[in-house]
Amino acid sequence: MKHKKQNWSFEQPPLNDGDTAIECNCSQKFAHTAIGAGKTGLKFVECNLVNCDVPGDATLIECNNAQIDFCYWLNPEMGLPVEVENCRHVVDTDTITIDGESQTIYERENTVL
Repeated sequence: MKHKKQNWSFEQPPLNDGDTAIECNCSQKFAHTAIGAGKTGLKFVECNLVNCDVPGDATLIECNNAQIDFCYWLNPEMGLPVEVENCRHVVDTDTITIDGESQTIYERENTVL
C-alpha cells in the first residue's frame, strides 16, 4: 500500500509488509525509536524520519533520518519529560546579579547524535 503525505509524528505509523511511505512525517520524540518493527520490504521516499530506526531491509530515498536528543527546555511543546535546569543540553552558563540576587542563565542546544 502507498501512503502519501501522512503525518504520523510522535506515533507509530500503521505500516504493513511492503508498504511505501511518500513525503510522510514519521518523526519521533526520542532518538532511535523503532518504527515498522517486524515489517519487511518497507520503502520511504522523501520522508521525515527524525529519530526513527527502520527495519534493516527498508529502503530510504532522500529522507531525513537524523537522530536528535531534544531538550525539554527548548521544546516544551513536545511533551518531553521535565529535565533539571542544568541538564545535559547546557552548552554555556552565565550568572547575573540583580538587586543582590544571583541567577544562572543557561544556554542549551538540542544534540544531534
